[in-house]
Amino acid sequence: MANVNEEEDIFEIVDYTTASDWERFIARIEEILSEWKLNGPEISNNEIDFADGKWIEHDEAVEFGEHSYVLTHFSLQIPDMISTPSTENNPQMTTSTSFEKQTFIPPRAMADMMSRRNDFPSRSPYLSHWYGLREFLILAPKRNNDAISDEDRANILLSSAAIAVSNVGCNVPIFIRIQHEWRNMFIGLCEGSGLRTHFNICHLKNAPHQYRHLAGLLEIFKSKLGANISNDTIVMVAVRFTYVLKEFESTLSRQVLPRDESGIPILTELPFGSLYDPVSGLHLSCTWPIFSEELVTENDDCNDFDPVLSHQWAIGVTLLDDLPVLLSDTVQEYFKLSTQRESIEQLLGKIQNSDDPSNNSMNTADPIKRISDSRTQQYWTSISSSISNTTNKLRVNIFNPPLPPSVVEKTITYLFNERPNLDRQRSIVDESLDNTERTRQLKSVPNDSFVYRLVVCFASICSLPSYNHLRSIAHIWYDVLQELRTHWETGTLIPGLESGSPNLSYSKFYQNLQMLNCCIEHRLRHQNDITNMENAIGEQDEDGDEFFECSSILSPSKSSLADLQPEGRFKPCGDLKLLNTNESLYIPITQECPPATEDMLDEQTTVLTNLGSSEEATLLRARMQSRSLLSDMESFKAANPLGTIEDFVRWYSPRDWIESEEIDKDGNIQKHYSLSPRMQLPDNLWTEVWQQARPIPVRRQKRLFDDGKEAEKILQKLSTITPGEVLEQLIPVLLHTVYDRITEDNMEESNVSALVETLHTKAIHIIKGKDERKMKLQQDYIEYLTVIEQYICRFQSFKEKLFPSDLDQQEKEEMIRFITELHTRPEMPVKDAAKSRLGKRLTSMFTISKPSTNQANDILEVKNQFMTPAGKEYILRASIARPSQARSRPSPQRMYCMLAQDEFRLCGAFSEDTTFF
Repeated sequence: MANVNEEEDIFEIVDYTTASDWERFIARIEEILSEWKLNGPEISNNEIDFADGKWIEHDEAVEFGEHSYVLTHFSLQIPDMISTPSTENNPQMTTSTSFEKQTFIPPRAMADMMSRRNDFPSRSPYLSHWYGLREFLILAPKRNNDAISDEDRANILLSSAAIAVSNVGCNVPIFIRIQHEWRNMFIGLCEGSGLRTHFNICHLKNAPHQYRHLAGLLEIFKSKLGANISNDTIVMVAVRFTYVLKEFESTLSRQVLPRDESGIPILTELPFGSLYDPVSGLHLSCTWPIFSEELVTENDDCNDFDPVLSHQWAIGVTLLDDLPVLLSDTVQEYFKLSTQRESIEQLLGKIQNSDDPSNNSMNTADPIKRISDSRTQQYWTSISSSISNTTNKLRVNIFNPPLPPSVVEKTITYLFNERPNLDRQRSIVDESLDNTERTRQLKSVPNDSFVYRLVVCFASICSLPSYNHLRSIAHIWYDVLQELRTHWETGTLIPGLESGSPNLSYSKFYQNLQMLNCCIEHRLRHQNDITNMENAIGEQDEDGDEFFECSSILSPSKSSLADLQPEGRFKPCGDLKLLNTNESLYIPITQECPPATEDMLDEQTTVLTNLGSSEEATLLRARMQSRSLLSDMESFKAANPLGTIEDFVRWYSPRDWIESEEIDKDGNIQKHYSLSPRMQLPDNLWTEVWQQARPIPVRRQKRLFDDGKEAEKILQKLSTITPGEVLEQLIPVLLHTVYDRITEDNMEESNVSALVETLHTKAIHIIKGKDERKMKLQQDYIEYLTVIEQYICRFQSFKEKLFPSDLDQQEKEEMIRFITELHTRPEMPVKDAAKSRLGKRLTSMFTISKPSTNQANDILEVKNQFMTPAGKEYILRASIARPSQARSRPSPQRMYCMLAQDEFRLCGAFSEDTTFF
C-alpha cells in the first residue's frame, strides 16, 4: 500500500518554455534574413534600369512540421553597385540613430511599384515583371508534390513570415507560392515605415468578356479601392500590346543539300546552315508608357490604341531550340568515321573485273614502262589487281554500290579535271599571307588543290541522309585509287598539285601525291631523252649503250684520258682553269637531287640512326649518302676529262680549296694552293669516290631517282590504308575547309571574326594535341563550331526578315549592331517606331488585309490593318490614403493585368497605412 501511495503522488511536469515547430520555423526565417543582411532599411531608393543588372539568387532550406520549404532571395545586382558600400552609406550597418531617421521612409519595394521606368521589363522573374520589384523573397515547398492548396496552410505560412520580417525589420517583400508550380500563384506582403502592402494574384484560363479591355479593368481596380477613391483621384495607366508572327513568306534562310536537276546529290560543296528556319517567330511590342485614364478609351465599341501611333516599339525573336546545323553535324560524323578501321574489301565486298580482252595486253613497247609494269604486279594488292583497262571510266563492278554511278563519275571528274589555272609553276590560286600562315599552322594543303577537293567530297558524303557514309567514302576512295594508277600508267599529271619536289610544309598525304607527280614527270622526261637520243644516234648504235640504266663503259686508262671527248658540259665556271692544263673548267650537267617526302626522310633517318656509332657504321653511313656525290663526280669527269679531284673541289666545295700567299727572297708574291685538312685525311671518302668515278655524262648514268619504284611504293601505301585512316590523315585539311566555308559567307557582315579566330585556335590544338586528348578536343571544337554556325544562320535570318538589301554603309553598320544585340537581348527597341525604315517593314509584316463595307457606296473594300494582338498587358497605378482617407498617409496601389488567348492574370498590390490602424 505504501508503494501505491507513492506512485499516486508522482505527477508529470510540463515544460512550457520548449519551442514549438511554429516558433522554430519563425526563428529559422529570422536567422536566414539576418545572414542575408536583410534586417534593416534598404541601401538605396534610387531608380535603376532593370536591363542593366543581373539577377542573383540565394536559397536556404526551412522545416515546418512535416513539410520542407525553400526560402529564396531574388535581387537585382547592378554593375555600379557590386562593390560593398561603406558603413557610412549602408543603413544596415549604421547606428540606431540613423535607423530612427529612416523610420518614415517608405520601403523601396513600394517606390519600385510606382516607378514607370521598368514597366514591362524584357528579362526578369515573374514577380518583378508583374510588380516592378528589384528584390523579393519566395517561400515555396521543396517538393513539387507538396503544393500549398489549403487556404489555412497558406495563411499560417504568410502570418509566420509576417512575424519574422517584422521582428528583424526586413522591408523586402515576401511571397508564399500556392497552388501548383506551373500556375505561378503567390500571396505576399511587404511592411515598413508603418505601411503594409498585400499581394494577391488571380489566374484564370479565360477572361470574362467584360474584363477584356481597359474599361473593365478600371472597374476592377476601383472596386478594390472601395470607398477610399474619390472623384478627383487620377488612375495612371501603362499599356503594352504584343503581336506575334509565326509564318514568313521568304524561306531563303533555310538551306538545302546541294542536288542537281535530277535530284542526285552533288559532292563538290560543303553544306552549311540549317534545313530549318532558326527564327520560329517574331513578336512586336507596342507600348503606351504613361497616360491618364481619361485620355484614351478601350471598350467593346471603341479602341484608341493604334499600334502605328505608338512611340515605343520593341522587336523580339523566338528562336528554334537546339537548331540542327549541317556543317557541325558533318564534321562530327567525319570525326566519328575517322576512327573506323574496316578495309575497302570489308566495306564493298568482292570487286569483279569488267570483261575486257585488252586487259591482257600490256604496253611493252617502252622498256621503262615494262619495268614499272613488272613492279606493278609485285606491289599491287588483290584489290588493285582487279583493275582492267585504265582507259575506261568504269573499270570494275561493285556489288550493290552505295553511290549511283553518275555521282561517282561526276565526283571523279570534279577531282581530276584539268583546271584552266593549272600552271605547273603556279598550280593553285594566289593565297594571302594570313591564309598561307593558317595552312602552315594546320599543316594543311593549298586552297582548291586536289586534296582540298577530295576532303570536300568526303565531308559532303558525311552530310547525306539515307546513305551509308563509310561505304560511300570507300567507293569514292577506291575509284580515286584507280584513277591515280591510271595517271601513273598513262603518264598524265595529277591536277591541282604544286610542281616540283614535295613541299614539306603541307600534309604528308599531299606530299605523297606530289611525289607521285614527280615520278610521272621523271618518267616523261626520261622517255623524251630516250626519244631524242634515238633520233640523234639513229641506227648507228645498235648495241643499246644509250640506255640510261646500263653503264657498261669501262674505266679509261690514264693514257686514253686525253683522247676522251668532253660530254655533258653546261657552261664554263667563270675564269677557272684546270690545274694541269690551261683549259677552262666547265660546270657539268648533273642529275637533280632526288625528291623526298617527310615520310621518306624519316625512314632514311631511322635507317642511318640504327646503324650505330662505330667506325664501320660511320663509314657505311657515309657511303650510303655518297650516291649523289658519285654521280656528280662522274658528270664532272665527263665534262672535264683532264680534271683532277682538286679541280672538282674548286667547283663543288670551294671552302675546301685553300689559297695562300707568301713573299719569296726576291720580294715576289708566290701563291700556294692546297686542299683543306679534312680532304687530306687518310681514307678520305671523297678520294675513294673519285677513284671509283668514271667519266659518264648524266644522260648515260644510272638514275639516282627510281620513279617506277617510288611510284609503286606510294600506290601500294595508298591502296593498303583503310578509308577511316584516310579520313584521319586528312583531318587537318578538313579543319582548313571548315574555316574557309565559314569565312566565305559575309564573315565581316555577321561580325564573327573573333569567334572564327578562336575556332582556328581550337583546330590547332587538335592537330598538336596528344592522342589521348584528341577526342575531347574534337568534341570541344564541334560544340564551338555549332555556336558559330547557329549564330550565322540566325544573323542571316534576321537580316532577311528585318532589313532590305539596298542599305548604305551607315545603315549597314546600324543593322549589324542591331542584329548583334538582338542575339543577346530578348528584345530591341525600334528607333522612331513606325516612322523608321525598319518600322515600315515591320508594319508591312504584321499587317493583314481585311474586307470592309463602305456604308456610303455599299462597296466592298480591302483595308490593311494590324493583326489581333496575341497578348495585352496593362498596369494601373494610383496613390490613395487607406484605410482612412482623412487620417492615413497616401500609399501606392497597383494592379497588373495580362490578357492572352488562353490566360487571364490579375496581380494586385494594394497598400494601407498601419500607423494608427
